[in-house]
Amino acid sequence: MALEMDLDLAGAKHTLTRTLGRPMLLIALGGLLMLIAAWLLFGGSSRARDSQLAMEQAQRLETNLSDRVQRLRSLLQVDRVQELAEATLETPGQLAALKTLLTGRIPEVRDVRVLGPDILMADPTSLGDNGLQLLDMAVNTDAKGLGTVQLVKEGASRQVAASAVIGKPDQPAGYLLVLVDPEYLLAQFNSTLPEADYIELQQTAGRFAPQSLKKYGERVPKGFAAARLDVPGSYLRIIVPKSSQVQMLSNFQRLMMFLLGTLLLAFGVIRRQMALRSPVKFRPDPESLRSALDAEDEEEQPDGEDEASRAHEPDGPAPAPAAAEEQVSAAPTESEAVEPESDPTSPPREVSLPDIHYQLEQRRMHMGSNEPPVKLSPDIFRAYDIRGIVGKTLDAGVAYQVGQAVGSLALEQSATPVVVGRDGRHSGPDLVDGLIDGMNAAGCDVIDVGAVPTGALYFAAYELGAGSGVMVTGSHNPPDYNGFKVLIGGQTLSGEMITGLYQRIASGKLSSGKGTVRGEDVLSRYRERISGDIQLKRPIKVVADCGNGIGGICAAGVLRSIGAEVLPLFDDVDGNFPNHHPDPSEPHNLEDLIGAVKLMEAELGVAFDGDADRLGVVTPDGRIVYPDRVMMLFAREVLSRNPGATIIYDVKCTGHLDTVIREAGGKPEMWKTGHSLIKTRMKEVGAPFAGEMSGHFFFQDRWYGFDCGIYAAARLLEILADDERTPQQVLDSLPDSIATPELKVQMAEGENHRFIERLQAAASFEGARLTTIDGVRADYPDGWGLCRASNTTPVLVLRFDADSQEALDRVKEAFRAQLLALNPDLELPF
Repeated sequence: MALEMDLDLAGAKHTLTRTLGRPMLLIALGGLLMLIAAWLLFGGSSRARDSQLAMEQAQRLETNLSDRVQRLRSLLQVDRVQELAEATLETPGQLAALKTLLTGRIPEVRDVRVLGPDILMADPTSLGDNGLQLLDMAVNTDAKGLGTVQLVKEGASRQVAASAVIGKPDQPAGYLLVLVDPEYLLAQFNSTLPEADYIELQQTAGRFAPQSLKKYGERVPKGFAAARLDVPGSYLRIIVPKSSQVQMLSNFQRLMMFLLGTLLLAFGVIRRQMALRSPVKFRPDPESLRSALDAEDEEEQPDGEDEASRAHEPDGPAPAPAAAEEQVSAAPTESEAVEPESDPTSPPREVSLPDIHYQLEQRRMHMGSNEPPVKLSPDIFRAYDIRGIVGKTLDAGVAYQVGQAVGSLALEQSATPVVVGRDGRHSGPDLVDGLIDGMNAAGCDVIDVGAVPTGALYFAAYELGAGSGVMVTGSHNPPDYNGFKVLIGGQTLSGEMITGLYQRIASGKLSSGKGTVRGEDVLSRYRERISGDIQLKRPIKVVADCGNGIGGICAAGVLRSIGAEVLPLFDDVDGNFPNHHPDPSEPHNLEDLIGAVKLMEAELGVAFDGDADRLGVVTPDGRIVYPDRVMMLFAREVLSRNPGATIIYDVKCTGHLDTVIREAGGKPEMWKTGHSLIKTRMKEVGAPFAGEMSGHFFFQDRWYGFDCGIYAAARLLEILADDERTPQQVLDSLPDSIATPELKVQMAEGENHRFIERLQAAASFEGARLTTIDGVRADYPDGWGLCRASNTTPVLVLRFDADSQEALDRVKEAFRAQLLALNPDLELPF
C-alpha cells in the first residue's frame, strides 16, 4: 500500500514536472530576470544618467561663473587700477578716474570705495547698513591680497562685492572695495532645467545658513542626493541632484542578466509549446509500473516513464482522443521539417568587402555602377574648403582619397579621433562612407555623428575629440554640389593647408593602418550647451525658415529651449530643396519667410542655409536686415564685456560697421571673405567676434569661435529680448544706407578667379581708396563698391553701398566701366 502510494506520488510529480512545472518555472524565472535587468538598465540607470547630465550642466555653469569671478578679481590687481587706487588714498579726487577705468572694463560696476589702512579703527556704519560684512571682506584677503567674492545686501537689493589689498599683501597701503550689479554673475546662471529637474545657485559663508540666490525646480527629486559644486574665489556653489543609487552591477553585467532572462524565457516557452503539442499520455497504473521496474531483462533508463510507456504500449503509441490526434498530425515531425526558402524579393545580404584603395577599375566594381569613377582634380581644393559637383568632380572614391589624406594629417598632429557629419543632401551618405573608409585606411579613428548642422559637427569636434572634424556639405549651393569642411586640432583648413591635402594625395604621403569608427548622438548635448548659456528674459515669437536644409532637425527645438516661441517653416529635410533654395543671402529666397512672419504676426523671422551655419533676418514689416547690420548688434554686445577688442568683418560689409565698432570701444578690421579664413584670422589677433556679409557669425565670446547659424540666432534673440523696445524698433535704429544685395555674374569654372586677377592689375577708381585683399573694393567718401571671385561657385560677386541713390548710381557706373573694359560681353546684373 505504501509502495503504491509512493509510486502514485512519484508518477504524478514526474508527469507534472515534465508537462507543466519545468517550462513554467523557466518562463517565470526568465521573466523575473528580464524585469530586474530591464529596471536596472532602463530605470535604475536613468538616475545615474540624469545625474551625470545635471553635473555636466553644473560644470558648464561653474565655468561661466568662475570666469566672471576671476575676471573681477584680476581686474583689481591690474597695475593701472592699483596706481589709481593708491593715488586716491592721497587725493580723493582720483576716485572718479578709478571708477571710470573700472566701469570701462566691467560696465556692471556700480560703486568703488578706497579704504585707508586704519579702517579697522573707523565706524563700520560709515560703509552702510552692511558695513561690518563689507569691512570683514575688505580686510580678510588671501595670500595674493584678494578677498572672496560674494553677494552683500546694499539697501533693498544685493550687490556683488569684491575686494583687494592696495599695495603689497603683507604691507597693505589700503583696501579697494568694488560693488557690481548682481546680474554680472546671476545672468550667467540662466540654465534650463537639467534632466534631473533641479539646479540651484547658493551662497554660503562661515556659520551662516546657505542663501538661495537662484534656482530652477522646486527641490532635489526623490531618490537623489545633493551634489555641491563650489565656484573658486567666491562663496557661491551650485547644487544639482546626484544619484544615490548604489551601482552594484555594471551595465555589462545587467545586459548579461537581461539576455540570460530572455534565453530562459524563450526556452521555457518552447518547452511549454512542445509539451502541449506532444501526444497525451496517461499515467500507467501502479501494477504496470511495478512490473516494469521489476523486469529482470530491462536495461536501466534515465527516464523511467519512457520505459514504462513502452511496456504498456508494445505495438506503438497509446490511442489518443481524436482532437489530440489532429493536433499531433498538424504539427510536422522533425524529419518532415523543411528549411524555408529565401525570399527572392528580400534585399541581398551585405558582404564585408576588404579594404579597397579605390583604384579606378576597383572603384567601379566596389560601387557596383556602370558610371565611370571620377578622377581626382586639384580644382576641387578651394580657398577654404573642398567643393565639387557630384558625379563630375566628386564621388565616393574621391571622398576616400580625401579621407585618407585628412586622416594622415590628423595622425601627424596627434589630433584624433576625427568627427564626421553630413547635411541632408542625397549624395551625403555615399560620400561619408568613402570618407570614413579612407580615414580608417590611414589608421585614423572616426566618430560618426550622422546628419547634423555644421555647428553641431564643430561642437562635437571640440566636445568629443581633439578639435578635429569633417563636415560633408554643399552649404548653400545647388543640390548636385557637395564638399568637405575640414577642421584639424581646432584649426579650420584653408589656403595652402587645403591644397596641401591634394599634394599629399598626389605624392602618396599617406598613412596606412586600421582605424575604428563609432557612432554618437550629439544633438541633445548641443541643444543643452546653448540653452545652458542663453535664456531669454521674455519670449519672442519667431518664424524659423530652415529651407528644407539640415537645420530642420533641431533649429526649432534649440530656439524653443532658450525660451522663444518658434513657428518652423520648411523644416522637413529634403536634399532637393523643393520650396526654395537654402541661401538666405538671396532676397527672393526670403519671400516665403517674409510672408509667414506677416501672416503669423511674429516679431522676427530667421532663415538658415543648407547646413545651418549661416543666418538671415527679416522684420515684421518685410524688410531684410542684412548681416552687416546684424553684426552691429553683436559687436556692441560683445564689446560691452570685451572693451578694446578687435572685431573682424569681411570686405562685403558696410562702411558704417567700422564706425559702430569704434564708437563701442573696439578695433575694426576688414578681412578676406571665407569662413576658414575668418576663423584663422580670429585666432591670430584674439578677436572675440567676427562676421561675414554672407551670414556667417563667429563667436569666441561664450562659444568656441566657429560659425553656427542656430547659435547666432539664439544670441540675436537674447539681445532683442533684453531690450525694452520691440525687435522691429531695435533693428530699425541701426545705422543704414542704400545697399544692393550680393549681385552675381555667372562664369565658367575657374574663369572668375582669372578675371579678378586682371581687374586687380588694371583697376583705376579715381578718388577712391582701393582694397585688394580679396577682389577689388573701392571706398569713396559717400559709398563703396566691391567685385570679388566666389570660392564656392564660379561667379563674380558684386555689392554696392552708398549714403544716397545718386552716390550709389555713381559707384555702380564706375565699376561697370572697369568691368566692361576687361570683357565687353559680360552680362551685368546692375
